[in-house]
Amino acid sequence: MGRPRELTQDERADLIRRGYRPVEIWVPDGASEAYRQDAARQAQASVEADRRAGLTELVDPGAAEDWDKP
Repeated sequence: MGRPRELTQDERADLIRRGYRPVEIWVPDGASEAYRQDAARQAQASVEADRRAGLTELVDPGAAEDWDKP
């Protein structure tokens, strides 16, 4: 996926006139092995924190089985 084409000055002016403003965002690269490892580490830490706090009984054990059902 490449960069989107740049807007012309007229297109930019029209969008600004209509109340829009340009925004650039940076998001984590989900394809990065380092990102996936860190996400897995954080998820496991969250599970462990919930377990230590006694929150596991609040989770419905059958919920995972029903996740993909319509």
